[in-house]
Amino acid sequence: MTEIRYWPRIGMRVERKAAEQFVDKLITNTMEAGSRLDDDIEEFVQIQTLTPQELQQEIEELFENPPDLEAPAFDEFNQAIMDLMDFESNRKKFILEKKAEGMTLDEAKQAYDFAKAAMVRTHLDLPEPSEEE
Repeated sequence: MTEIRYWPRIGMRVERKAAEQFVDKLITNTMEAGSRLDDDIEEFVQIQTLTPQELQQEIEELFENPPDLEAPAFDEFNQAIMDLMDFESNRKKFILEKKAEGMTLDEAKQAYDFAKAAMVRTHLDLPEPSEEE
């Protein structure tokens, strides 16, 4: 049986092999330094990247310890992506249900767009749009 652990760094459960593949991709694609916007000071700050050895040690510690049975399958961010992908995959069903409720096709499509926008706003913690928007 394959062991699976929740890895907070990527916000989801992984098998050891997948975690090591993640490190390989990270090393290959993103070992150059960059910067990110720090909202607290409203400036760009340098990103401190981890070395391949530090990431490998993190994986070792993760799999040396017993699994956290309370850990979610995905963190909040990844779960939001999964929810939105699921909603998107049911677009046709949503539109047909709205048509069955008496909406025109255009109204049903617009209702879908509004519902999807509301989900995005909720997950990103954005305010409701004003009347002007």
